[in-house]
Amino acid sequence: ALVEDRLKKDPRAAARQARAAELRARHEAFRDGWRKVVETQRLERPVAYSVLAAEVWEAIKHEDWVLTNGHARGWARQLWDWVPERTMGGSGGAGLGYGLPASLGVALALKGRKLCVDLQPDGDSLFVTSALYTAAHHRLPLLIVMCNNRSYYNDEEHQEVVAKARGRSVGNKVIGIRIEDPAPDFAKIAQGFGVYAEGPIEEPKELSPALKRALKVVKDGQPALVDVVTQLA
Repeated sequence: ALVEDRLKKDPRAAARQARAAELRARHEAFRDGWRKVVETQRLERPVAYSVLAAEVWEAIKHEDWVLTNGHARGWARQLWDWVPERTMGGSGGAGLGYGLPASLGVALALKGRKLCVDLQPDGDSLFVTSALYTAAHHRLPLLIVMCNNRSYYNDEEHQEVVAKARGRSVGNKVIGIRIEDPAPDFAKIAQGFGVYAEGPIEEPKELSPALKRALKVVKDGQPALVDVVTQLA
């Protein structure tokens, strides 16, 4: 109360409020632009990250949710009603295989209290696939949405920068980086560990129904995975 009173009496209060209003308007303009991107990419195949984030938000927005890992290449921050206390951040050091086990820890801590959602990169999950058994064995309610661009894409970006710096072929950046030929079937992998799973989903129109079915499983106290084939970036 003392702080609020002092702020009201501060001669800079009016300028501060005006700046807040300006920033709010600018942010809303950005949000409108981001929503328009979603609509322009709505029917693209593979699924655009913007559409994936929008569909997950549509499925969870009325729940008491927590994002345990990932952000769909920034689109969750741009499209969701984003507040820091609903997110668990990241590894802090780009740790390989961090996302899934970290999410299980959050799901265990918040079991029965909040809906836990993991926007899980595919490459990251391949380091720790046995974590799916842990999820099933301990019945950890976690909604895992596999952001499956079939690449260790972060490294692919690095390889491109290095190739350009050294005057080498950028086309070689995918060697040992793409996760294809054959592409792992994450739904079957998860099912093999006893986790409810659907996918791979490549049609945007199939995503919403799959998320609703998976969400029901999670709300019943079990883990569920939805494998979504996404664009590279």
